Amino acid sequence: MKWNSLRMHAKQQGFTLVELMIAMVLGLLVLGAALAVFQSNQKTFSANEGQNRVQENARIAYEMMTKDIRSVGSSACSSEAMVLGSDSYSTAFRAPLAYSASGMTTTSADDLSYRVASGSASSVTLVESSPSATDIFKVNDIVMVCNAAMTGFAKVAAISGKTVTFAAALPFDPANTANAAAGSMSIARFRSNRWYVGSNGRDSANSLFVSRAGAAGQEVADGVQSLTLAFHRIAGGTPTTYEASPSDYQYVNAVRLTAPMRAVSQSKSSENRNINRTMAATVSIRNRGL
Repeated sequence: MKWNSLRMHAKQQGFTLVELMIAMVLGLLVLGAALAVFQSNQKTFSANEGQNRVQENARIAYEMMTKDIRSVGSSACSSEAMVLGSDSYSTAFRAPLAYSASGMTTTSADDLSYRVASGSASSVTLVESSPSATDIFKVNDIVMVCNAAMTGFAKVAAISGKTVTFAAALPFDPANTANAAAGSMSIARFRSNRWYVGSNGRDSANSLFVSRAGAAGQEVADGVQSLTLAFHRIAGGTPTTYEASPSDYQYVNAVRLTAPMRAVSQSKSSENRNINRTMAATVSIRNRGL
């Protein structure tokens, strides 16, 4: 009877103090290792997220700016057509690329142009009925009207059917110009954009902005810290050299962009939350040879 009691007592006893302490130490080691792995993975995730954000913003900045740079000075007609008029739009189109402390300004015709069936200095009528003129142009739009020989600019005053009427006469009659057939007439919107870097009021400090046709700036890409441009000239410069300030932008045929980029990690525990990279690219202007 006594022997059975001792066996039952032995079966009911728990861990000893030493065993409990060993188990606790082993548990803490496992927990510490798991915590270290978790923190490492969290830092890696934050770094990758920041790097992906930098790359995405760089891609957006590059694609949108280079679209404008490639189109600098592009015309709805021939790039050899004479630009007439002394208005601000004609003046800007004669020097379609400018760069200063306030940013880079690009000037061109819109990518889409529309054929003109007939016209005069005061109005033009489109060839196609679809899309309708009211879907293409709006009152107060600035448009380029040109043929193979001459180019001019005007403000849209009214649109009726396929006819676009101007607020003031063009500096030439597109239908009655020597050496230019009526079939060569086209019309397109005038495009002038200023690209610049400004404060965004967030942790990333600065962003790339664009002002279209003199309107308020719109944020394009977060984290662009600055924008540095260098220019290659087809004439008047050294063929192998990119200049910071060319004496004549008329001969510029390529632009080199350099833009430091920054993304801020969302991790609050990171000592340095900034992920910094630099975007660098060279863009040729479409209507000028290299």
